[in-house]
Order: sequence, then C-alpha cells, then structure tokens
Amino acid sequence: NMVGSDYEPNEAVLTKLPQVTLVAVIGPAAVGKTTLMNAAAARCPALHPVLTTTSRGLRNGEKNDIDAHFRSRKEMKQRIAEHAYVQVSPDVLGDLYATASEDYAAEGVAVMAILADAMPTFTSLPFKVVRPIFMLPPSWDAWKRRLADRHFDTEQYEKRLVEAGQSLRYAIDTPELSFMIADDLAQATLEFTQAALGADPVANQFACRDLAATLLKELQNR
Repeated sequence: NMVGSDYEPNEAVLTKLPQVTLVAVIGPAAVGKTTLMNAAAARCPALHPVLTTTSRGLRNGEKNDIDAHFRSRKEMKQRIAEHAYVQVSPDVLGDLYATASEDYAAEGVAVMAILADAMPTFTSLPFKVVRPIFMLPPSWDAWKRRLADRHFDTEQYEKRLVEAGQSLRYAIDTPELSFMIADDLAQATLEFTQAALGADPVANQFACRDLAATLLKELQNR
C-alpha cells in the first residue's frame, strides 16, 4: 500500500529536499508540539511549520489550508500513486497523512511534528539537515491532564497511548537527541526557537532522558 517505509518520492520531489533544513519535533500525543511550534513561528520569522495533507475531517475551529491541507482520500491516493509526496505516514491513526515538497520552506527552517516510527523515513531522505527535538511533558500527571483535555474517545485514546510508548522508547534509544520540557509556554517557546535554530538545548539532557524512562514505566504500569 506504499505508505511508511515502502513509499519513495519521485525524482522531482527529491531534487528539492537538499535545500531544506528540517526540525523534527517528536513526543507523545497532547504534549503540546503544535501549540509550541506555532507560538515559536509567530515569534521567529525564520521558522516555517510544514503543513500536513490529510484525509481526516476538519475538527472544530480548523480551517482548510491553514491548519492542514484537508483533501479527499481519492485525491491523496492519486498523488501517492504518482509518488508526488515527500513521505506518506503509516496508517496508524486510521487516516492518510502525507507532506508535499511545496510545504517545506527552502529558506530558514522547516518545523514539523513527526511520529517516532516515521523518523527513519525522514533521516533517509536527502534533506540538508534533519534536527530532531524531543518534547516531554513536565510530569506524568501533567501529561495525563493534557490528554484528558483532548477528549479522545476510548479507541483514539488507546491508539495515542500506544504511539506515546513508541515515541518514549525512541527517546530512550536514540543517542543524538535534543530534549526539551514543554512546561511554561513562554519559556518553552523561547527554548524551542533557540533549539530549532541550532543552539544547544537548555534543559538538563540526562534528567530529560530519565524523565522519558519514568513516563514509559508509568505508561506500562497504568
């Protein structure tokens, strides 16, 4: 079905990627990745969020081509058949998700939330740089509150927890990873902006790795 690691972009798409510096924002669902990326991009004109194309329906308050490119499954399948996307995500959440090369800024820095499972796909593509930043909640309780605020139904909630487990395992197993803690929004926005532009992260990296291990243990024991 040509998604995930089986999918390969065509030559025209590949020739655009060496101009792109990509910041990959990884972390469990509801940790606040999108909020933080948007806040950072509003402050810093060099940061450009990559709009995803998806077959899912619009959620409350979302606008087409502003929050994402909402397209029909049929239209997306057509572009997939033409290998015209940069990548197509594995169908873990039930809808199609892909990104198009025209949505990656060649100037400044492209920033995008990426599932841990999709990272090998992105690192294998010929981007100029792929800079991963792993975003953690300040604590298990804070993360549980954020998850509850999303009002996922049971099935969605369970899928998010499975994905969170995968992302936390990725955090623990990946040596070259910058961590940051999404706590106070203003402070986190500043830290994220600096890290996205290539500065060393402010947070204690050893403490963050320990926090990721603690969160994974809590998740397994719940």
